[in-house]
Amino acid sequence: PAEPKLKKSANQKKKNGKSQPMPIKGLIPGMALHFARCCHPLPGDKIVGIVTTGRGVTIHTVDCDTLENFADTPERWLDISWDEKADATEAHTARLKIIVANAPGALGNISTIIGQAGGNITNLKIVNRETDFYEMHLDVFVKNTSHLNDVMSALRAASEVNSVRRAKGR
Repeated sequence: PAEPKLKKSANQKKKNGKSQPMPIKGLIPGMALHFARCCHPLPGDKIVGIVTTGRGVTIHTVDCDTLENFADTPERWLDISWDEKADATEAHTARLKIIVANAPGALGNISTIIGQAGGNITNLKIVNRETDFYEMHLDVFVKNTSHLNDVMSALRAASEVNSVRRAKGR
């Protein structure tokens, strides 16, 4: 029997010879770009670019604490925004801080809820353990802030979830 063909995951770009539209408005075409891991910017967030020699532009959310480090160098700041016409199927990493009850099946239920909401867990770290609760950081692939809000709403509806919010920092 033939092997089943695997579907491309949402975070893989199509390589069909056509250039993908730039997801960010206000950048020079061909300029290197990467997303800050301190704030995990998503389409729908207000963003700013910071130019770094040899690295290109790093995209941050406008409320990112790291931006304080660049307050004395306004010439490095770029006024940018998400392009609403860009491919909405590309996945971006969002970091969530979740406090969940220490109960059998709680982690499995959280995983199921995120999957049913169309998100995909890419990393999980338990940062604090108490007798009754665990505090976790979850990295989840989502399309944009609206998709992230849907995932967070679904998690909040779960009885074992005490709280969920977007996390800042690594």
